[in-house]
Amino acid sequence: MRVAAHQPGYHRHLYYFYKMAISDVFVSLDHVQFARSEWQNRQVFVYEGARRWLTVPVRGSRGTIRAKVIADLSILQSHWNRIRSIYQNTPHFDTYEASLAEIYGASWTYLNDLCDALTHVVRNGLGITTPYLRASDLIGETKATKGAMLADAALGAADAMTKTSCDSFVTYLACSNPVSKNHYLCQPSREDPALAEYQVMENRGVHVRTFDYLHPGYAQAQHVPGYPFQAELTAYDLLFNHGPKARDILLGSHFERRPKLYPIGVK
Repeated sequence: MRVAAHQPGYHRHLYYFYKMAISDVFVSLDHVQFARSEWQNRQVFVYEGARRWLTVPVRGSRGTIRAKVIADLSILQSHWNRIRSIYQNTPHFDTYEASLAEIYGASWTYLNDLCDALTHVVRNGLGITTPYLRASDLIGETKATKGAMLADAALGAADAMTKTSCDSFVTYLACSNPVSKNHYLCQPSREDPALAEYQVMENRGVHVRTFDYLHPGYAQAQHVPGYPFQAELTAYDLLFNHGPKARDILLGSHFERRPKLYPIGVK
């Protein structure tokens, strides 16, 4: 069983959904520490000729992602107005307009719930049926090191899907190739400094593997002719522009659900 995990985020980009699609079960790491100035409460959109952030303000700088409360709901309406102004003339914006209008018109309390609502519309649009679980429902908050925590999350997700112990055949999809030596899974573990975090996972029976990923290029109708392709925007960028063809663009028209995997450090 292939398990992938990632922090939830506001308008996640395509890599997040590719990783989800090639896994057998996906874990949203909503129980880890919230990090400011990352992707958990913001995303880049291109408007007024430049890449700019749309950020959901949250209360406090400490605490887990799942505990983050949205500080100002009025910001969401301004975000929706901006998104609509950017994409209203793209070929498939109308397909998703009602769903997004409902999401942006709702009275959200927690950032995590807003992020999941946006994520599930993209999942449906891309035809991704991989089960989506929250880590907070599997193992709760923990002070374990990253390797131990991810092993527990992977095993917990596998057990939740099969209702039996999966220790001997769980594979964790860490990230795309190549893996930097500075990657957090390659760092010494506080649990045992003689081991890297991924080795802690391996010792717990979770096989850590990487995969190939190449960000797809595609036509972006919202830009003026000649404007360079913009990568790592919201996954809605692909859906708004290509609708039913978005899945094949992301995954390839001959997509194989079980692509080749590599141990860390091996290509």
